[in-house]
Amino acid sequence: MSLLSRIIILMILSVIAILAAVILGDYGPWYFSWLIGTGFMILVAAMGGVLYEDQEERLLEQEKNAQGHKTR
Repeated sequence: MSLLSRIIILMILSVIAILAAVILGDYGPWYFSWLIGTGFMILVAAMGGVLYEDQEERLLEQEKNAQGHKTR
């Protein structure tokens, strides 16, 4: 993709963003915070799932090690 085509695409995106800002007017900050908040909550939920699985994995590993020491 040439530099000129990238500039043209960015100009079109800029015009769309400016038109969206004009149309939304006073509601723009509300929609922006809604999008940011939704994305943040999705990230927090995903992080919680990862931490839960990690804790569960460590617990199973500790139980396995404890059983291995008892049988010896």
